[in-house]
Amino acid sequence: MDITKEKIKRIGKIIFKNNSYLTTDNLKDLYHIINEFENDIEVDLITFSSETDSFCKGVNIEELVNYNEAESKIFSFLGQRLIKRMRNLKKIIISLVNGNALGAGFEIVLASDVIFATKRSMFGFPETNFGIIPGFGGTQLMSRKIYETFTKYLVFTGEKVTADNLFEKGIITKLFDNNDEMTNFFEEFAEKLKQRSVFAIGLAKEVINNGIEIDLEKALLLEQNAFTVAFASNDKREGMSAFIEKRKPKFTDRWEEFKKL
Repeated sequence: MDITKEKIKRIGKIIFKNNSYLTTDNLKDLYHIINEFENDIEVDLITFSSETDSFCKGVNIEELVNYNEAESKIFSFLGQRLIKRMRNLKKIIISLVNGNALGAGFEIVLASDVIFATKRSMFGFPETNFGIIPGFGGTQLMSRKIYETFTKYLVFTGEKVTADNLFEKGIITKLFDNNDEMTNFFEEFAEKLKQRSVFAIGLAKEVINNGIEIDLEKALLLEQNAFTVAFASNDKREGMSAFIEKRKPKFTDRWEEFKKL
């Protein structure tokens, strides 16, 4: 699968092309691309999309059949490294799904912060059909987004489920009749996000993602600390002043700048 990157209107776009399969090489490419976008002060959010009939078919079994234990461990490591990086990024990641997202492709979708999909899209973990299990974090990401029994059903059966099904369960953020409708909505949604504080959004993402992993008492303390950090920011002063003065805020705090300190 070829992967291209674009930077348009402060959006870092990652686009899947050709056969929609993930490999060792393009997993490394994806990791470097999202790191590049994360550190680019001219990028506010990141998207995954596809120009093929499928969003991402996952892994080519004809290649995977030749892997031994060591090679499979490296492959899983690279996939999980990408998934963890997506979760740890301060910037919002949005998957725009139009077509099948299967196996590792579904895992990339699940690691995104926001998921938009067309009604024709299908999702699933087909790995048990091939004598293996999901290896890029699917069993863990899915069970953190929804109840354990549905995760087991998908993984055990290897069946595909519709976008409607996942929308009803709250996994898909918004559902669309076709790709044009989804693209138009996304453009409006992106403009709305770009008017918000990138710094505050990054804090919120960090608190939500990390809070899932710990007990409520510690999660509440995590939120309290992040809330306090927000009050030390320029964006807090600007946002509240703009509200009082009845004008649009001009947010300036950037995570890229904090990393240089």
